[in-house]
Amino acid sequence: MGTSYEGVLVVAGVEAVREALVRAEVTAIVAPVGVERTAILPREGAYNVAEVDDLARYLSGTCGFSVLVHTLYDSDLLSLYVYRGGDCVHEYQSEMAYLGTPFEDEDGEMKVELGGVLYASDDESLPTGPCGADPEVFSTFGTGHVDHDRLGALLRCEGLDDEDACMYAQGLHWAVSEALNLQPAALTEAYRHANVSDYPGAALVGPSRNEPSAGAALL
Repeated sequence: MGTSYEGVLVVAGVEAVREALVRAEVTAIVAPVGVERTAILPREGAYNVAEVDDLARYLSGTCGFSVLVHTLYDSDLLSLYVYRGGDCVHEYQSEMAYLGTPFEDEDGEMKVELGGVLYASDDESLPTGPCGADPEVFSTFGTGHVDHDRLGALLRCEGLDDEDACMYAQGLHWAVSEALNLQPAALTEAYRHANVSDYPGAALVGPSRNEPSAGAALL
């Protein structure tokens, strides 16, 4: 079983993000990862999954922040979603092959449904590899000078060293964060595995880990 987590990167300082989460009654760890860049490790719900879509809509819509959601699934798939004005405006997937839904049709043939299109399982046109790998879109979430060539290569899953490659998609996420000149640790961890003391300047927002979180302001 690989690593899975969900989180959010906000173009704003820790205090502004903390106040927004308090208003929304969200339980999370917030940590600075760069100048005016804050990571949110939201508390997970059912099946250890954090509901980051509604959170991103609230932070980008109601609060007016630029928001980058990240999800990592089973160490295999890194997904990035850019939110502005309450909407997802750009999507990145590190490997399209993991997004298809395989099934056996009524004739006993294996098919794959991907993006509303049916493919034979051996169809060479079945999308594979990264999609949405646009460094221009993601560079705005970085700080300082961002090397677009390096960032673009990473988003295309190129140029990973052996150590990064051994960590699969988590290593890719770490490398992309570094290419954005951000501190990767808080961006590549789940709330359930994290401690506030792990990240300089971090804070716990909301009820303690033993108390329920309402999240009413997001509804």
